[in-house]
Amino acid sequence: MQSYSDFINELDKRLCSYAAFFKDFIMCKEGCSDCCENGDYPISQPEVEYLMQGYALLENDKKIQVQKNIQKMQKGGACPFLINKSCSVYKYRPIICRVHGLAYLCAEGTVKLPYCANEGKNFSSVLSSGIVEIAPIKENLDTKKVISLYDSKAAETIKNLIDWIK
Repeated sequence: MQSYSDFINELDKRLCSYAAFFKDFIMCKEGCSDCCENGDYPISQPEVEYLMQGYALLENDKKIQVQKNIQKMQKGGACPFLINKSCSVYKYRPIICRVHGLAYLCAEGTVKLPYCANEGKNFSSVLSSGIVEIAPIKENLDTKKVISLYDSKAAETIKNLIDWIK
């Protein structure tokens, strides 16, 4: 897992530079967890293994809460690692969580926006009638594309978080 950790550290450097460049359009802040409360979480096997490293480091009371959250988890529901509107495994979070909030180009040449742009949050100030009025990040940050940079076979293991842990 050290090579994956190194990969994530390099990815985070790029993502931090993107976030700094687009800081005026990103409204994410501590306590805003809408993206974690209702979503699908596509993740690959290396991401699950890394996530479980973070889980193993949690204090017992948080592990118990995560286990309770897993029992309540449904597809399209809250992430089980979300506790009191905060990610309990933030350092170990999957790629989908790391790139959320950014506007980037997908493989089809379309712009991927965070869903909260339609709720007056990230990039909403440059969204007009469904059109983004600024140039997005030119890198495709979809989970499958990003994880394939680490390991092309890992991209074939992507499935929803709920399918990994239930």
